[in-house]
Amino acid sequence: MRKNDFIAIILVTLLTFPILYVGMLVYTGSLRIEYGLPQVDPNADLKVEEVRHTKRRDSLSAENSKVFQAMQQERLEIQRERERLLEIQERLEMLQNNIEGSKTELVNERKQLESKLAVNPDSEKARYKQLARLYGAMKPAEAAGILETLPDAQVTSILTSINDDRQRAKIVSLLTKEKAGRISKLIK
Repeated sequence: MRKNDFIAIILVTLLTFPILYVGMLVYTGSLRIEYGLPQVDPNADLKVEEVRHTKRRDSLSAENSKVFQAMQQERLEIQRERERLLEIQERLEMLQNNIEGSKTELVNERKQLESKLAVNPDSEKARYKQLARLYGAMKPAEAAGILETLPDAQVTSILTSINDDRQRAKIVSLLTKEKAGRISKLIK
């Protein structure tokens, strides 16, 4: 092949390729050539696309709407339950604050009573002596029944204030074994 033939083939290929390429694009519909001004349709914006309804589509939409309604109902129930739980939590916090307030009041009252007792121990001793005379004059069974309900420390103070050892022994013998054992350990 000669050099001139080779150049001619290259020129023909270079010139015909773009023409063949554009022709293929037009043929396949990928390229459209229009002449003149584009035509504007005044009703183009007002077109409404029709939705084709089928029995299957209608049944699916009805089923989906039922599911949606059920989910909405469940969401409302969950929201109500949350609100109810928040109300309960607020009430619990309020009650806890009341309990803490009452607890501090009781602690303060206890401190006041302890301070009064610490300041005036003679009046407490006098009170226990008076109670000892009262329980010493009672029948031992009656005195033991009453002393059974009192705290161990008070019972110990009352019994040590009773002067009559026999009366004291009779009262202690009528107490329950557990109470008598605890009182015996406390008596000095």
